[in-house]
Order: sequence, then structure tokens, then C-alpha cells
Amino acid sequence: MFIKHLLFALMLTLLMGCEEDLLPSNDPLENKESIQTGSTIEDLSFTLSDANEETLSNLLTTHDAVVLYFTMWCPICDSHMSHFRSELKPEFSNVKFLFVDYVSGSVAYSRDAQTAAGYTDFDVIADSNDELENYFNGTMATTVVIDKNLIVQYKGIFKTTNEVHEVLDQL
Repeated sequence: MFIKHLLFALMLTLLMGCEEDLLPSNDPLENKESIQTGSTIEDLSFTLSDANEETLSNLLTTHDAVVLYFTMWCPICDSHMSHFRSELKPEFSNVKFLFVDYVSGSVAYSRDAQTAAGYTDFDVIADSNDELENYFNGTMATTVVIDKNLIVQYKGIFKTTNEVHEVLDQL
């Protein structure tokens, strides 16, 4: 029993150490502390899993808001993404929902993960260089709602569709 507790403590210590940034970036998009609800952000560009380039400003010419959900393609993320698909997307046709794949590492792998998970009806951002992950300090289930003025109306960890629904109702 002692060995199990010791192994558990060791694993916990290692996992906690993984959050420390051992290789800090000088990337201008890295803005871990300042991007919060109420922040005005810059126009960001990114690559979708179909290899097309896109910008927030372009998406916001045809939508009232953009919702980013950071996914790892795990069962929890799948459950959350299912809620976006079944509960939010049908009700908010004026909002662009995007899943941010920050773990696959390439456009091709992002597309493969997207297809394997069955989310071909959603656009997926292939965050190959971790730009959005770093910019928003996004991890699993981080959800960001951005309005037409590039103001972050919500940034938090997804728990239910209620908090996102309330924000979208106010737009």
C-alpha cells in the first residue's frame, strides 16, 4: 500500500511540474496573463484542418461572434463538443463555433482526429505551432467567446452550455 501511495505522489509531482514553462517563448502572440473576459484582442489568423487560412475579422464579417473551444479529442471534450453541436449551434446560427485542436501537432493530424471523432460538420483549427494555445493560455475545455469588436465576452473552462448560452444571448 505504501508503494502505491508513493507512486501516486510521484506521478502527481511530475504532473504538477509539467505546468511549469521550462522553455519560455518570446512569441508576440503569447499573452498568458492579460487575455481575460473583457480584453480586446488583436485580429488573429490561423489554419483550419482543411488547410485553409482564416482570420477572426473575416469570420466576424458574417457572424456576430466566434466561439473557440480547446479540445484534446478525449471523452470529456467529446461530451462538451456534442453539447456545442446539439444545443448551441442550432440555436445560434449567427455564431461561428470552432474547435481548437492544440494537441495533434499538424494540419494532417488535426484533420485525422477531427474525422475520426466525427466532427466533420465543425471547423477545426489546427493549432500546430501552439499560437492560440499560448495566446489564450488555452487548455482542455477552455472556451472563449469573441464579439464583432474583438472583445472577449467570455473566457473560462467549459462546464455546461448555460454559461456560454447566457453570453451569446447578450450579443
